[in-house]
Amino acid sequence: MKTHRINSVVLGLVLLGIAGCTAKPTITTLRERASDALWQERYGDSERLYGELVERYPQDWRVQYGFGASAMHTGNLSEARQALEIAHTLRPGNRDIVIDLAEVMFLQDDRNGLFIFLRDRAESRRDSRDWLLLAEYSLMTEDPDSARECIEQAMVVDDASTVDTWLEAATLSERMGDLDSAMLYLRTAYTIEPTNTVVQDRLRAHGLVPGPTLAMPNDPA
Repeated sequence: MKTHRINSVVLGLVLLGIAGCTAKPTITTLRERASDALWQERYGDSERLYGELVERYPQDWRVQYGFGASAMHTGNLSEARQALEIAHTLRPGNRDIVIDLAEVMFLQDDRNGLFIFLRDRAESRRDSRDWLLLAEYSLMTEDPDSARECIEQAMVVDDASTVDTWLEAATLSERMGDLDSAMLYLRTAYTIEPTNTVVQDRLRAHGLVPGPTLAMPNDPA
């Protein structure tokens, strides 16, 4: 009888603990639930969960970014932009934040703000990806001349050091119908990494056969 009473007390304490955890999740649990919801594309849930975290930790760039990314997908663009701008201020070097913030500006049709933001970033950093992102939005807003200028600037910054930069430049050039430039960029990519199968396939799509004669001179830019 005594043992039964003790077991009952222990069981009651365990259930009370479980109920308490359910009623008020820990911060770690809340972060995990928010992150899982965002990863699973349950944006309404992730926006709500990250919203709770933002109230507690407004200076946490991960929380602000999670809330901003979620709000962008639910269509709450003003809230998304505010959160992403805070996240960018806290972590200006994070590229994921930059990409989502640019997308929100585009969705808001704030072209002036978008291009000031992207150009300032491109001019202040030595990263060809920033120029290519600016080229992408220039093309999306039907400004091929600016897009071409940005692509050329990206090539100067990269200086034939990374294949991905030249592949992206080729893709943008193809979209503009500038096949001569596209093939030039693909040949440069081949020069950088001749064993890259993606580059080889892209060259073949243009009727070019990968081989030693396809490589560019030492200074392709």
